[in-house]
Order: sequence, then C-alpha cells, then structure tokens
Amino acid sequence: MLRSAPGLRCVPEGAGATVLSGHRLVFNKKSTKDNSGKANVEPCVNSYVWGVLYAISDADLHRLDEGEMGYRRVQSHVQRQDGASIDAWLYVASLPDSDPALRPYFWYKRFLVEGAREHSLPAEFSLSIGCELKI
Repeated sequence: MLRSAPGLRCVPEGAGATVLSGHRLVFNKKSTKDNSGKANVEPCVNSYVWGVLYAISDADLHRLDEGEMGYRRVQSHVQRQDGASIDAWLYVASLPDSDPALRPYFWYKRFLVEGAREHSLPAEFSLSIGCELKI
C-alpha cells in the first residue's frame, strides 16, 4: 500500500485484528511488472480473511486509488477484534485472473506474513499464506 503512494499518511485504527467474513485470500491478480500473483480477496462461504484497519484521510485515499493499479476500491462490512462491525474500504482486483498456474513469489508472501506478525494477526492466517504454492 505505501509503495504505491509514497508519503501516504495512514495509521492502524485501534488495536488488534480485523476480519472480513465470507471471503478468502487468493493470489489471482496478475502483476503487470513481473507476471506473478498478487493478493486479492474473493467471496467464499465459511471463510474469512484477517487484516488491519487503517485510518486514512480522504486526500490520501484518493492518492491510494491512483497508486493501486489493477485494483478497485469497494466498501464492505468488517468486524474488529472488540466485536464491533463497521464499514471499511478494501481493494479488490479489477480483473482477477483464472490461470491456476498464477503464483506469488516467495518474497511477496513473506512480506504479507511479516505484516501479519507485526500487527499480531492470528498465527493461522500467517500459516495459510505460507502454505500457498510459491514460484
């Protein structure tokens, strides 16, 4: 996120993890730079994706929109660790790729796992990222 919009000001909102229910993490957004799979979420019954909720100003949100090439911003309900359900913006792939051979690079998955650990997301989530096939 910060790589796509240098200088972006965003801070985690509150403490703890946030969960997006009814979705799963996939790597079906094809990178235009290296043709690898990038993170995306897609609807999936009885699944969920852990994440971090950030507070971002409207101006910075528009900068992020411009920087997140190949993604579109959508609003969805998420649940904070304290049980509160709120609306949040998330980015989903504009054109998900159905190629089963599309895979993320190891360094990319490690970047996601390190972020998950930094924000104290459940270990099961980090393990699920690590279980994906790698290039």
